[in-house]
Amino acid sequence: MPKVPEGLRGDLADAVSQEASLWGSKKSLVVASSALRDDERVLAATTTFRKQGSANQNGVLIVTDQRLVFVHARAFSSATEEIPLANVSGVLDRKGLLQGSIVVTGAGGITTAFGNIAKARVEPVMQAIRSHLRAPGVPPVEATVDSADQISKLAELKDAGILTEEEFAAKKRQLLGL
Repeated sequence: MPKVPEGLRGDLADAVSQEASLWGSKKSLVVASSALRDDERVLAATTTFRKQGSANQNGVLIVTDQRLVFVHARAFSSATEEIPLANVSGVLDRKGLLQGSIVVTGAGGITTAFGNIAKARVEPVMQAIRSHLRAPGVPPVEATVDSADQISKLAELKDAGILTEEEFAAKKRQLLGL
C-alpha cells in the first residue's frame, strides 16, 4: 500500500489507504483534505483522470455523504469541482482488464467521466455513490450560482491553460442561458 501524505483528515486517509498507488495525486489529496467540510464524512476515494476537453486531469475523486469532490492540483495551481449528491441522477461504471471508469450524470443531464481507476477501486466508489443517490421523484437541489462569479472563475481557468477558448465560451453561454 502507498504511503499516505501526512496531515490528511482521518477519514480521507483511511479511504485512500486502499489505493495501489498515489503517484501524481499527493498534492491533490492535501488540497482535498482542506476542502472537506467538518459536517461531512468521507465514504470512498480514488485516484483518477477526468477528461476535460482534449486533456486528462489527474486528481482525486472523493465521495462524501453529501457530495462528490474532484480535486486536480499541480505545482502552482489547483481546481476543485463538486457535485452535490442530491443532484446526481445516475451513475455508470465500466470495468476493463486492469482499470475502470465511472460516469456520473447530474442535474440537466450533464455527465462527468472519471477514468483510469484501478479496477478494485471502482466498486467501493460506486457503492458509496449509489448509497446516497437521491430518491426517485425528489427534485435536485437548485444551486444558487452567481453567473458573473462563475464566469470570472472560468476565465481564470482559461488563462491558466486548463480550459480551452472553446470550452470557456461554451460554459459561458450555458451560464448566461444563451
